[in-house]
Amino acid sequence: MNNIIIYITMPALIFRAVFESELTLSIIKISLLALVVVAVSMLTAFVAGRFACRSRPTFGAFVLVAAVGNTGYLGFPLTMEIFGIENLIKAVFYDLFGTVIILFTAGLVVAGRYGGREGKINMVREILLFPPLLGLVAAFLFKSVGLPKFFLDVIGFLAGATVPLIMISIGLALEVGQVRRYKLEIGIVSVIKLFVAPLTALAGATLFGLSRVDLGITVLEASMPAAMFSMIIGLKYGLDNDFLPAAIVTTTMISLVTIPAWQYVLSLLVG
Repeated sequence: MNNIIIYITMPALIFRAVFESELTLSIIKISLLALVVVAVSMLTAFVAGRFACRSRPTFGAFVLVAAVGNTGYLGFPLTMEIFGIENLIKAVFYDLFGTVIILFTAGLVVAGRYGGREGKINMVREILLFPPLLGLVAAFLFKSVGLPKFFLDVIGFLAGATVPLIMISIGLALEVGQVRRYKLEIGIVSVIKLFVAPLTALAGATLFGLSRVDLGITVLEASMPAAMFSMIIGLKYGLDNDFLPAAIVTTTMISLVTIPAWQYVLSLLVG
């Protein structure tokens, strides 16, 4: 199911969002803020992990899940639900700069350095052939050309399947067996992902003078729980693959409270 999402429906969703939207200055600002949020989260995790983690594979997994959030699988459907599909392109660019590029650059470096076994990967090839990124590139290439209505209808159909498939995939991935074993590490990474990251996004978006909607999308994406895709990196490089699913499950469950809480805080601050 994850392959269907990654290789078919999510590229279609991104293609549709970008094809029907215009690139604006606010999107560039959101992309830069995504990098800032990840940098702050990763730096905080590096410092805290030195004291909390008991092994190198656990430390690598700790930094990885603290750095990247579920900005695509969970962030996209929430963005569409709260802010409408017309604003999805902003979440797409946050995901591209705050998750995809980081995961396949700094994320691979961390995993390769702290993992329990070595793995070889062509980093440039992985980034360039990542299907959602290909969907983004294709949308820009065909934007000025135009496409037949039939083709756009097919893309729309595939894009519509993304949200329900994502929700099913998240449900199937949830396991709680190792949560007690990693109470300290999970507690710290939850604070980083669900409080430090969105607080950084809120401060940065305010300084950048983003609109209410753009600020809301930025904070929403920054408040996402740990990315499920980090498990794939962890398996490949021998990170602590007991800690990874436990952290993903816990941050996902806690985010059911913190995500709406952050949106409520925004409603109080900016109306």
